[in-house]
Amino acid sequence: MKKSLRFLLTVFCFAITLFYMVQHATAAPAVSKEAYKPQSAVNETQNWPIAERYHNKGEVWPPVAGRYERKNPNGLTNAYINVTVLPDQWPVINLHACEYNGPNDEHGWEALDTNPGIWLGGAIQPAQMGLAVRFVIGAKTIGMYRGNGILESLPNQKVFMLNSGVKSLKGRIIIDFPGNKAEGLPDIRGEYVLNKTAQGTNDEYAAYALIENLHQSETKTDFFDKNLQIKPQAITGSEAAPYKNLIGDSGFAVKVFQNGAPIRTFIVPQDLSAVYRFDSNGNSVMIYNIDGSKG
Repeated sequence: MKKSLRFLLTVFCFAITLFYMVQHATAAPAVSKEAYKPQSAVNETQNWPIAERYHNKGEVWPPVAGRYERKNPNGLTNAYINVTVLPDQWPVINLHACEYNGPNDEHGWEALDTNPGIWLGGAIQPAQMGLAVRFVIGAKTIGMYRGNGILESLPNQKVFMLNSGVKSLKGRIIIDFPGNKAEGLPDIRGEYVLNKTAQGTNDEYAAYALIENLHQSETKTDFFDKNLQIKPQAITGSEAAPYKNLIGDSGFAVKVFQNGAPIRTFIVPQDLSAVYRFDSNGNSVMIYNIDGSKG
C-alpha cells in the first residue's frame, strides 16, 4: 500500500512539473521597452541588410525622405518628423512635438507656439523587435517650433527613455512604445503621414545625430562623456562666413568644450551632405561625405 501510494505521489509531482515547464515554454514573451533598444553598432554599414529584412514584411526601407506630420483629433498638426536618408548611414531624423489637442483655429495655432514642446534628434535603425528610433539629443521647448526658446536640455538618460519602436510604411511612419509617455514631456507616439507638398528640413539636432552616428575614430569624441559640454547650433551670417566655401551661407556647428575650453568644432551643411572636423590645434579634416570621400 505504501509503495503504491509513493508511486502515485511520484507520478502526480512529475505531471505538475511537466505542466509548468510547458506553460513556461509556450507563453508569449513579455514585450518591454528593452525590446525597442537599438543595436549598439549603429554605424556599421554591414548592419544595413538587418534593416532591409523588414522591407519583406511590408515595411519601407529605407523610409522615404521628407516631412511626416501627426495631426490631433481636430486635424491640427501637433508633431512632425523630418527624415533625411544618407549613404552608408542610418536615416537621420529630427522630431518636434507639442502638447496640444484642441481645435484647428487661431487659438490652436497660437498654442503651438506657447504650449510645452519637445525637440529630438536621432536615427532609425534595427532593434530587437523591429525597426526603432534611437534618440541621442533632446530638449524641452516653448512651443513646437522652438522659436520661443529652449527651456532645458534633456539629460541623456531621459532622451534614451524616448527610444521607440517604429513602423516605416508607405507614406507614413508609426512611433510607439509600451507604457506611459515620459513624465513632463509631450507624447511623441502616433502616426506621422508624409506631407508630399512640404519639404523636409534639417536642424542642428539632426546634424548632431549624424555626427554622433559616425565612428569615434573619425570624430575623436565620446558624445556621452560627462566631462564634455557639447553645443549644437545653426549658423548664418558672420558665424557661417569662415566656412562659406564648405556650407554656403548657412549650416550647422556642433561645438565641443572640455572644462569650458573649446577642443573641436564640427561643421555641417544644411543638407547633411558632409561633416568637417576642426580641432583646436588647427587641424581640420572632412570625416564624412555622401560621395564617400574623406580627408
